[in-house]
Amino acid sequence: MTNSATMPRTTAPNSVAQALLKCATAAHNGSIGRHIIRSSARFTRRFWSEHGDPLVTCRIAGHDIVLPLSHDLPVILSASPHYAQNLARLTAMTAAARQDLTIVDIGANVGDTAVLMRAAATAPILCVEGDELFLDLLRRNVEHLPDVEIEEAYVATADDTGRVHTVVRQAGTATLVPPTSGPRPARPFRSLPAVLGSHPRFSSPGLVKIDTDGADPGIIVANGELLARARPVVFFEFAPLWAARTGDENPYRAVTALAEAGYRGALVYAHTGELLLLTRLTEPHVWKDLGRYTLAHGNGSYYDIAAFHTDDAELFEQAGAAERAFFDGRAAACR
Repeated sequence: MTNSATMPRTTAPNSVAQALLKCATAAHNGSIGRHIIRSSARFTRRFWSEHGDPLVTCRIAGHDIVLPLSHDLPVILSASPHYAQNLARLTAMTAAARQDLTIVDIGANVGDTAVLMRAAATAPILCVEGDELFLDLLRRNVEHLPDVEIEEAYVATADDTGRVHTVVRQAGTATLVPPTSGPRPARPFRSLPAVLGSHPRFSSPGLVKIDTDGADPGIIVANGELLARARPVVFFEFAPLWAARTGDENPYRAVTALAEAGYRGALVYAHTGELLLLTRLTEPHVWKDLGRYTLAHGNGSYYDIAAFHTDDAELFEQAGAAERAFFDGRAAACR
């Protein structure tokens, strides 16, 4: 777990930490010596992350972003080359279908997905982030991007009235859980309509990305009317285990709320970015089966879901066909 008291703000990247990260994320070539070097680098990375956590850089869509050594993004990208690329492709397809597209990035973290989406489309992006330790890096990483605004707040869920939260930070993420002795969030909770009211050109977004490590269902349920009106493509995490850790006893309600708001089609991805299936939000047994798998494994696995409104039936069909063709091509190249 990251030591929040020592986590860096806006200092320069550390060249020694960068070299260590390169060793820790190097591809395993089968040699014993390389395996020992990589294992040692990963152990040292974990130790240093807990005792200073210097800054390093990570290449995203042709740009170097700055993040703490403890952040798992470089490790994930080294092991899963498809990670988050689905969001980039879907952003490009949505931008082609909606000439007036605006994007809302809820849980913007250090700005990695904003950089990725900006590389895919020129649409304006609103980054919403409440964690004070990620905000400095978010500002730094998107300052060179045109048409990006930042809202310093947590988005309120359907369950936040009167609740107190504790911030749990680990491996580059921040989760709000029921209160313990840990740190309390310093930023305010704001409803999504209030957030959008402060940024008028995002009042009817065409793409909403939600990544909050467990609060996604509550945010979707709280904003059913807004989603029914604006009908954005909604890209979110379906993570029953993470939702349970935040106190959410019914993460499946996100699917129900989307269906009630007029959503029908869904693309389901593994958390590593590979397409699993196309389905309907009105197929409850599919979601129960998916949830059962993650709960049974208990390893923090989750799914990325792209949900499409009934009015976007054509975009759903196009996106589904394009994604199937993309992964069919990748599979053929590996044979």
